[in-house]
Amino acid sequence: MGGWRDMPAETLEQQYSPSRWSLRLGSDAVIQAHLAATAAGTQRARAGAQTSLHVPYGDGDREKLDIYFPADPSGSFPVLVYIHGGYWQCLSKDESGFAAPPLVSQGVAVVAVGYDIAPKGHMDAMVLQVRRSLAFLVERYSSIRGIYLCGHSAGAHLAAMVLSTDWTEYGVMPDIKGAVLVSGVYDLEPILHTYVNDALNMSWHCAQPAGPSPCWISPAWITLTSSRSCRRRPMSSLR
Repeated sequence: MGGWRDMPAETLEQQYSPSRWSLRLGSDAVIQAHLAATAAGTQRARAGAQTSLHVPYGDGDREKLDIYFPADPSGSFPVLVYIHGGYWQCLSKDESGFAAPPLVSQGVAVVAVGYDIAPKGHMDAMVLQVRRSLAFLVERYSSIRGIYLCGHSAGAHLAAMVLSTDWTEYGVMPDIKGAVLVSGVYDLEPILHTYVNDALNMSWHCAQPAGPSPCWISPAWITLTSSRSCRRRPMSSLR
């Protein structure tokens, strides 16, 4: 069976267009339903939790965090950092708090990360922004007891890039306990040949280093999920 290079252009576009995969709804309806559900869920989360919204971790318009605190934030607590998807060119932290209620009720803080999306944002800059957001969290909130990353789609790629960070460049060492990478896109080269790159405007050279490298973070675990499978693997198995 051939790889993506052997696919006709139309087939490759289909493979990178999950909104077209529904048997019940058209692609536009799928996208609108997703946006409505995540936005409504985020509004419920904001109404029901103690929050600090639009916390700046940098000077950019989108370099902000939404923080959902556990019911009793007086002590130390673990944090789940959520990085939204949207093919690096849509969505925002403002639709990214929907998963907070069950977590904050169990003493886990949730942080939704904002970052510049294309066409304003470029791939390398997005990676740096997400890394800086974690460095900011560690420096700002000494009560954090372990960080768990969660990224969806493009956000899973950015989370994987965080796992490969040389933190000595940032002067901090986040205590990353694990990661959940949901339906991530990690090989960026095929995207160069699809509509996705119209806004990203990635060159071949940009696509090469942006892909996550094998990494080792002990004792973290990483959970890889897709529409067909969910695998929990120690980071050592990715080397």
